[in-house]
Amino acid sequence: KLTEYKKELSQLRVVQQTGGAEARLGRIRPIRKSIARILTVLNQNERRNLKKFYSDGKMRSRMPKVLRAKLTHRRRLALKDNEKNRKTLHQLRQAHKYPKRVYAVRI
Repeated sequence: KLTEYKKELSQLRVVQQTGGAEARLGRIRPIRKSIARILTVLNQNERRNLKKFYSDGKMRSRMPKVLRAKLTHRRRLALKDNEKNRKTLHQLRQAHKYPKRVYAVRI
C-alpha cells in the first residue's frame, strides 16, 4: 500500500511540474497524509516490538535511551524505591532495640 501511494505521489509531482489538471493536484495532500499515517503505524509497531525485546531481564539494562520512559529530569535521577528504603546497620539496630510502642488511651 505504501509503495502504491509513493508511486502515485511521484506521478502527481510530475503532473504538478508539467502544469497538469488542477483536479489531480488536489490529491497531493491526502496522499501525503496517507503515507504519513502508514509510516506512523509502522514506526509504532517497530517501537513496540523493540520495547518488548528489551524489556526482558538481561536486555533491560541495554535498552536504548530513545525507548526508555520519558520522565522529567528529576524523576529520572530520583532514587528507586529499594534504594530509598534501605537502612544503615545502625538504623536497623536502633529500630530493633526500640520498636514502635502501641498505647491505648482509656476514655
